[in-house]
This record gives sequence, structure tokens and C-alpha cells, in this order.
Amino acid sequence: SVSSWHWYRYRCRHRYRYRYRYRYRYAYRYRYSYLYCSILPDEKIDNCLADCLAITLKDSARKGRLFKALSIFSLIQSHALASSAYPVFVVDSLSSLLLSCANLESLPLGKQLHAQVITWGLHKSHALVPKLVSFYATFGFINEAHFIAADSNILHPLPWNVLISSYVSEGRYDEAIFAYKEMGHKRVVPDRFTYPSVLKACAEQSNLEFGREVHELINATSSLKRDLFVQNALVSMYGKCGDLETARSIFEEIPDKDEFSWNSIISLYASRGMWDQAFELFESMRVVDMKLNIITWNTIAGGCLRIGNFAWALKLMRQMRTGGV
Repeated sequence: SVSSWHWYRYRCRHRYRYRYRYRYRYAYRYRYSYLYCSILPDEKIDNCLADCLAITLKDSARKGRLFKALSIFSLIQSHALASSAYPVFVVDSLSSLLLSCANLESLPLGKQLHAQVITWGLHKSHALVPKLVSFYATFGFINEAHFIAADSNILHPLPWNVLISSYVSEGRYDEAIFAYKEMGHKRVVPDRFTYPSVLKACAEQSNLEFGREVHELINATSSLKRDLFVQNALVSMYGKCGDLETARSIFEEIPDKDEFSWNSIISLYASRGMWDQAFELFESMRVVDMKLNIITWNTIAGGCLRIGNFAWALKLMRQMRTGGV
């Protein structure tokens, strides 16, 4: 009723005025009261109510309650928001809704939201473009995702990272490399999340020449030369392209090797039948007290079986059982 609505507005403003630092906690606690109180048709939504609605919308979208999130979004659309934060609220709401549509595989609804994005002139928003690229890539419409990333003219690498990763996941390695080159033509600077996907595309195509060009660009950036994520991708790329010497050299220069670093180089030697080097690295891995996971054990145990060393394979199996693997 109208009286209950005004009473709630008074109570909410009182809490916000004297307990501002707890506003998100109170907004979260009383968020459902807003939805059940009737909003007058000619009344504008102020900052107090907008904050609560924004929290409820994001929470509903995150939990997969898409219908409820859309109801809140429609409520905001039908009322003029008397706040300068309205554009930010719209962008944040659309980001949450697009992500929820992708998770719930709701393609038609996501397309309707995309149409609203274009209608409102937000199709080049820095916050929405990555969500749109990810949304279409989730459903396999990578060409549409590529068009959105290329048309946005955003200098941030996030949309391109999502696009290149999607191409690699679909096995379209030529197009992944093409997207990386187009990214450079648009003067977008790659980051630590760009190069692993590009290097994987080079590895799957055995394109060692282009992989070396990418390696030179990585060496030109001091932060990437020390990045474990990128260096592991380089080891894998050189190894799969057959240049184990360079792969081993990069591996030895990594200061803080992790499990993936060791497993990658051991698996590369094992795939080439170079079991002596694989066993040597396995023992080195144990010396430095690196945790052995199921991939390491299976690689070494499989190698023992292939060369006919059944006694050592049985010993390793017992150690795996003792270690709880």
C-alpha cells in the first residue's frame, strides 16, 4: 500500500543517513521489501532505492534467477531515475544480465539485450563489449563475436583475449592467429592472457616460425619475461613444434617453476620417447620437493611400462597409493 511504501522509505532514509557505512548490508537485508512495496506510477526512483535494486539485480543474475533480474531491470526502465548514476546502473545491469544469459544458455533473450544495447548507443562500451563477445562465443557464434570486437575500437585487450581463446577452443587456429594480427593492426597491446592462446594456436599448427616472432615480442616486454603463465606457454609451444632444446632452455630459466612447468617438460620428453631425460626431470622434481600430481605419476608410470621396467612401475604405483594420489 501507499502508506507502507512511505513508511519504508522513511525507515530506509533514516538508516542511510546515520549508518551510511552499513548501506550495502542493510540494502541486502531489506532488498525484498522494495520489491513488495508498491512504487507510485509518477514517482521517481532515487539513489536509495536504486542502490538496493542494483544489488538485488546482480545477486539474482548471479544465482541464475533471470526472470527476477529482468523484472527489476524493467522496473528501472519504466521509471525515470533521478540520479546521475543511471547510465552506470544500466551498463552494470546489462553486463550482469548478459553473463546470466550465457550461463543459462538463453540465446534469444541475450539477443534482445544486445538489440537494446545498440538502441541505447552502448555497443562500444568498454564494460559491455567483452560481455557481448563472450556471450556470442559461448553459443559458437564466433564470427559475430569477432565483428563486435573489431567494430568496438577499444584499445583494451580483454575483448580480443576472449575472441582468440574462443577460436583456439573451437580448433580454428588460423583465425586465432589472424585475430591476433588484427589486434596489432588496431594498436591494441596484448597482455599476459593474450600470448598463451596465440602460442597454443602456433603449437597446434606446428607454426614454429610465427611462434618465434611472438617470442621476440614477449622478450621485448620485461614483465612478460618473468611471467610464469607466459613462460609455460612458450615451453609447451617449442616442445610441440619439435624444438626441445629451446623448450628446455626456457624451462631452466624460469625462476619459480610450478607443477605445470615440470609436467609440461616431462610430458614433452615422454611424447618423443626420450625417457632418460623424462626420468631425470622426474627425480629432479622430487629433489626440489615439488608436489607430484596424477599427471606426473601417469606419465612416468606409463614410461616405465613402455620400456619394460615393470618393477619400477609397480614401485611407483605403490608410492602413488601411499601418497594418496
